[in-house]
Amino acid sequence: MIVELPAADQDDLIAAGEVLIQERLDCWTVPVARSAELAGLRQVFGRRVRLGIADLRSPAQVSDALAVEPDLVLSPFASAELVAAASGTPIVLGGLTPTEVDAALRLGPAAVQVIPCDALGSLYARTLTGMFEGEPLIAAGKLERFQCEMWLEAGVLAVAPSGTFTRADVEDPDLADLRRRAQGYNF
Repeated sequence: MIVELPAADQDDLIAAGEVLIQERLDCWTVPVARSAELAGLRQVFGRRVRLGIADLRSPAQVSDALAVEPDLVLSPFASAELVAAASGTPIVLGGLTPTEVDAALRLGPAAVQVIPCDALGSLYARTLTGMFEGEPLIAAGKLERFQCEMWLEAGVLAVAPSGTFTRADVEDPDLADLRRRAQGYNF
């Protein structure tokens, strides 16, 4: 699972991050507008986590994002220019329809996120993954836990549910609810 870290105070993110690591949720992203946070997270967590920058929309944004040394970069779109700008850093491109996913895969990314995967209904998981069996696909979008399970059972590499953890989850002093929710997403 790829966890979208909520906007929160760095101290709260550090405490929440320890809980996420303990629950084996160790691949996190922040949106491009918060890419400066990666340096602080990397300093605290080191290589215990994989850190990515999401929602990159232009080659310039990808190039700028590389300055903070993310482990991966993610875009909701697909173009050869985005791949070139990634300069060898693993890039996850986006697509929704079979034509878009096929075009994105041909560009040689680390994976293709089916985004927004929740747009075409529950059966789309089996239909699309059946068309691209063995290809590195990630289901990304507003997904409930059962939808994550469905996409994983259909054969995607990972799921990236948006908004799963909120600021309220990481600001709670005892983090018990965050732990409980994280355990629910430990596939």
